[in-house]
Amino acid sequence: MTILTKTIRRTAFLFALPFLIWSGYWAASAQAITKGVSLASEDTQFLGLSAQFEVASVTGYPQRFTVGLSDIEIGTENSFIWKTQGVSLEAKSYLPNEITLELSEPHRISGSLGELDIDAAHAEITALFQPNWRLALGNISLSFNDLKIASANQWGASIGTVLASVKSFPDNSNAYQLSAELENLNLSDVIVGVPAKYQTIQNLSLLSEILLTRPLDRLIIGNGVPTLQRLLLQKAQFDFGTSLISVDGEFAYDKNRALNGILNVTVQDWKSLFNLAKDVGYIEPNLENFFAMILADLAAQEGSDDTLTIPLNIQNNKISYGALNLGILP
Repeated sequence: MTILTKTIRRTAFLFALPFLIWSGYWAASAQAITKGVSLASEDTQFLGLSAQFEVASVTGYPQRFTVGLSDIEIGTENSFIWKTQGVSLEAKSYLPNEITLELSEPHRISGSLGELDIDAAHAEITALFQPNWRLALGNISLSFNDLKIASANQWGASIGTVLASVKSFPDNSNAYQLSAELENLNLSDVIVGVPAKYQTIQNLSLLSEILLTRPLDRLIIGNGVPTLQRLLLQKAQFDFGTSLISVDGEFAYDKNRALNGILNVTVQDWKSLFNLAKDVGYIEPNLENFFAMILADLAAQEGSDDTLTIPLNIQNNKISYGALNLGILP
């Protein structure tokens, strides 16, 4: 064997070595993914869930890992069941801790609201887990287009676009930021007996922070899902006809799991909503002037004839406005 031949072989081996290492990594990872997903149905029992599904082989070499699940049924005993024909899980080979769940197949959910059929032209959830042994959630994002929800009771709703995310705070593993944007929420089957402009919400946005009892990580399999300790609602806003409704507040649970806090509801163009309430019979005719005077005084306190803010107090799950008791939270 000549020196030239040896050099060529060594050079070829050096070029082939990265591909051999990568192929070995991909094959080992694909096997681990298949085994991990197959065992997931057993792991969900720790969370009080039951799960059944079929697992397809992992594909996507060399750039990604893609595995399909079919004939899925996940639920809790006598309370919640989710069924769908199939979903797919995908992760880039060089970033296996970022997982995308593709959900564009039709779904059926059975629960406290009855049976709901859900479908979307595009639906996916992407979760990024921190690369440590706890696999703590870094962030999760949801994206849905042309989402349709239909009930067995013959009512339905549709949403043009849904974008939502949950992000962890680097300085507090128990705290998360929640944000959401919805466009073209059509509730014409739900909100009936009112003009069409009140049956579609063009834009809805939400920004809040939550503090949980424990972080969202792999330990929830054995310890259960953490519960909410505190909620800071920085802003929730949506249009309703010509009015714009904004909500903000802060709430916390005490050691007895009773909710306490303040909720501020601000309504721009409140008079149009007041007139709508009169038209649909929510206000007794003999009380119209009384409520109109109270609301006008509230708006005047804010320095505006058109905008009013209603502060609601929540104490031990009881909602009140001043001395007026408005009800008890479930």
